[in-house]
Amino acid sequence: MNDIDAALDLDAITTHRRERTAATLALLHPGSDSPPDDEALPLAYALAHHRLEGAENAARRRDTTTLDWYRDTAGPALSRLANSSRLGPRIVITPNEDEMIRGPHSDTPYYVLGPDTTCAAESLAVLADDACGHIAATRLDALVAAHAAVICLTSRRRPDQTLRSFAITRLPATVFTDHTGNAAVLGRDLVHEAAHNWLNDALAALHITIPDNETYFSPWRGTQRPAYGFLHACFAFPLTMLYAVRARPGATGAAAAVLTDHEHQQRPQLAAAQDDFIRAMELIPDPGLRERLDTVFQRARAL
Repeated sequence: MNDIDAALDLDAITTHRRERTAATLALLHPGSDSPPDDEALPLAYALAHHRLEGAENAARRRDTTTLDWYRDTAGPALSRLANSSRLGPRIVITPNEDEMIRGPHSDTPYYVLGPDTTCAAESLAVLADDACGHIAATRLDALVAAHAAVICLTSRRRPDQTLRSFAITRLPATVFTDHTGNAAVLGRDLVHEAAHNWLNDALAALHITIPDNETYFSPWRGTQRPAYGFLHACFAFPLTMLYAVRARPGATGAAAAVLTDHEHQQRPQLAAAQDDFIRAMELIPDPGLRERLDTVFQRARAL
């Protein structure tokens, strides 16, 4: 398997997402929602999990009003937050720091769509759409279209500051990321977090659990990491390397410099991870998934 598009095209993920969406909607409000078509599936999948997470949080607080909202009203209300984009319907939001949830499910505060959620300012929606345009030009659009249906822009940073981005398993197809106001740079970080969501879905779809008693040295963190986190890095960073190389010719000014720096940083880090990556792949029992991860890693190494 030499083609990145083919490596990222895993039918089991689509089946898993469709079944998981239907099961979640049936749990929240039996009989009220029809299964989404393929084009609407990424956003429906994301929204179903936001509703489930919001309902669970409300139930724990014994907040019956909010619980009922997530069960009965949230579907159409949240769908109205979506804007069209180059990669299909997408929700772009910019919650305040005090609206973020701090809990046991994520190392970093995260946000759940709710009755008080509002869309991001138009300028930020345009920024996200422009980022989608850069992603489309790198031929990684199918990845981001499917796995970044909800984009949460957490903070604006200066170009010289470290950007924080993350995804959590409880909110698939949702990405959280800082931004610099530059669409080409944002595109890189959307690819990175969409890659994490892809791998989470692939592992769930194929019923694979990565053992947590094996660790490997991560050149990106400079420390030993559990196999799960190490393999995630060995999938997400190669894809950002591919993005940087493909997007750089269309970028200008500071964005071109950032993408060039990213490319230069990734080369030695991928080289340093090569041997441990090969060993860690033995923990994945599915040969098809191993081949897909290896294709992405080796294509980036060859750049």
